[in-house]
Amino acid sequence: MVDDGVVVEAEEGVLQIVLDELEYARRPPLFERRAPIYGSIVVPGDRSLIESGELVDLIAIDAMPLDVARRFADGRSTYLVRQVDQPLQLACFRRSVQYEADLVEIQADIGAIIVQRTAMGVTRAFTETGAVEWSGYRWTNRPNARSQHEALQPLLPGVDKPVLAGVLELAVHWLSPSRVGATLVLPGDHGESGMDLEHSVVAPALTVTTRYHYPALFAALMQTDLATIVAADGAVLRLAVGLRATPEAGSAIDHERGMRHRSAARYTYDQPGALAVVVSEDGPVTVFLHGRPLSKCVAGTQNGG
Repeated sequence: MVDDGVVVEAEEGVLQIVLDELEYARRPPLFERRAPIYGSIVVPGDRSLIESGELVDLIAIDAMPLDVARRFADGRSTYLVRQVDQPLQLACFRRSVQYEADLVEIQADIGAIIVQRTAMGVTRAFTETGAVEWSGYRWTNRPNARSQHEALQPLLPGVDKPVLAGVLELAVHWLSPSRVGATLVLPGDHGESGMDLEHSVVAPALTVTTRYHYPALFAALMQTDLATIVAADGAVLRLAVGLRATPEAGSAIDHERGMRHRSAARYTYDQPGALAVVVSEDGPVTVFLHGRPLSKCVAGTQNGG
């Protein structure tokens, strides 16, 4: 990790457990030539999984050797709980919490570091600022939506904070890990200028500021091309909207990536108060303003699977 410039911020005792868990997740013992999936939650001394309320049952397994206890942690609904100088526990969640969006939410709730080995063989750790991932040959550190929000908000004072946070969470932790390409547009004061609505779909009463609306949006966006329009208050207005560009924008903007990025860049060039968040099918999330990318998030890995 040092060679790849990746740092995990944690107290010394917690850090040692995290590194131990990452090494185990990266190279678990094979059984009948199969590598198991796995998950663990490393809890700082001043935190507790009890904060997750009725979501989880904690089972004491302090008499069990670590290598045996790890066999019960599947990284989907059960996770080994480790804490400095505390007995081992097994966290049994009452629903599946294997996907990135689930684990990011739990991490934010309790401030723990969550280590997971997915069915695709990806080893990753969710921290306060992002996800540390082993790609098979190097470590990377991918900022989470909260970090992106903190960086972008000062550049976008006209965008409502919860709306920007919701758009980024949907893009970074739902669409990107599943490789669902999408364009989310906040038109600002431009209304329908620069939009082709002929074949668009009017959305039901869904909003990016309500987390339990994300599964419906995710399902629809998996089956929808073109842009999705989001109002200033976060309400999703239309899907499958074409973005038109003026000849001037066409001459000024020749983005090196695909049509989705080029359309978003040209649209925001023509409509200077508009914001476009583009999720590439290969993962990265790019935010466009005034025809230029404001930021680019590193690609996520395939959801738990």
